[in-house]
Amino acid sequence: MLENGRRNPLYSVVYSGLRSRIAGGQYPPGSLLPSEAKLKEDFGVSLITIRRAIHELALDGLVDSRQGLGNFVTEPGSREVVVEMSRFTSDVASGRLRLVRTLVSDANIEASPELASKLGVQPYSMLRRLVRLDSEGGAPMSVDEVFIAPSYAAVITPEMAGSPLFMHLWQESSGILLTRTHYSFQARVPDDEDKRLLEIDESIPLLVTSELVHDKDNRPVMLVETRYRGDRCSLQGRVSLVKRKTSRGIVGE
Repeated sequence: MLENGRRNPLYSVVYSGLRSRIAGGQYPPGSLLPSEAKLKEDFGVSLITIRRAIHELALDGLVDSRQGLGNFVTEPGSREVVVEMSRFTSDVASGRLRLVRTLVSDANIEASPELASKLGVQPYSMLRRLVRLDSEGGAPMSVDEVFIAPSYAAVITPEMAGSPLFMHLWQESSGILLTRTHYSFQARVPDDEDKRLLEIDESIPLLVTSELVHDKDNRPVMLVETRYRGDRCSLQGRVSLVKRKTSRGIVGE
């Protein structure tokens, strides 16, 4: 099959066909997909191709592959998303975390005294505020707010702001080198805007992370608050222990 003058790989053709059948209700949520042998016959491709297409569907949260039982169509948004805080961008780039990011809002606002203090700017000076919605597996996963001083935000285009690889693209375009992030965590009840964007009600708690990102000169350049659906997401991270010499030997802390 050709698209834009290029031939799509066979697994992509099978993936698109199966995804269309799922979306069209031929394979409803909870149903068992036909056997791999039957799909091989239907699409006229190899078993390897069928298995790759199903693997891609599983990565997108559309199929749950159960050992010895088969491949089941998932309920929309039913799969838990594990977000590795220390390697978010690389997980997106590798395809382990498949996000669709929507830029909801992009505007300049006045910095509140609290925001100004965190970002080292004058109170009520202007900040660029981005609001983005991330979806995974066809269902909303998180919404974030990003605050950046205009001098750092000048190179950010709407396309860049709406990309899951935003951090990587921003550093490449601006020449800024980000070296340190300070995290804080809390649980929160969703407000009306969160409920609308994330398609939840007040019974679903939010996992909220606040990231203050610093450059190589230790200047705070960006504040990101991300609100994750507590029923869909779990957060993980890695901490490097610093070696310290004590009377009992070397310890990590």
